[in-house]
Amino acid sequence: MNTNNISANTISPETLKTEYVLPESCVFSKNKNGFLAAKINGKDYGRVILTRSLPLTCPNDYICISDVEKNEVGIIEHTATFSSEQQALINDELAQRYYCPVITKIESIKEKMGHFYFDVLIGECKKSFAVRDISKSIRQHGDAIDLIDIDGNRFRILDFEAIPSKSRRKLEPYLY
Repeated sequence: MNTNNISANTISPETLKTEYVLPESCVFSKNKNGFLAAKINGKDYGRVILTRSLPLTCPNDYICISDVEKNEVGIIEHTATFSSEQQALINDELAQRYYCPVITKIESIKEKMGHFYFDVLIGECKKSFAVRDISKSIRQHGDAIDLIDIDGNRFRILDFEAIPSKSRRKLEPYLY
């Protein structure tokens, strides 16, 4: 039996403990290679990775900080509690990780062999992408719509009613 496996019997309350990171005990910076680094509770992390726990509903709250081995270091409860300089570093890192182009127009949607091929405009630039399971790849959040392509890239329509009516008509049959 492999003793390195974690099972429900080996998880203790201590392993499930969440450590919140406070602004007074955390300083973010850029390392010499331009990656985000941090000093948290006196410990230096040469590179950290930030992940949103609730990316759609609370994009600026509950940010998980991990080291390069993907071990959780702690969680930022609210980025607003950090100084504006620290918030800028946090927001820059999250913007890179969660890059999400905004679709301004849908030129066409074509179905071929179970895949849906989208030709869209992102600003003034044309972009094409494919969606595998359209019912699982389109998510509506109020007025916004997220599309996830076969590579896991996310595209967003900020306001469905604001895009051209021809674009809306092309997408409407796929909204549930």
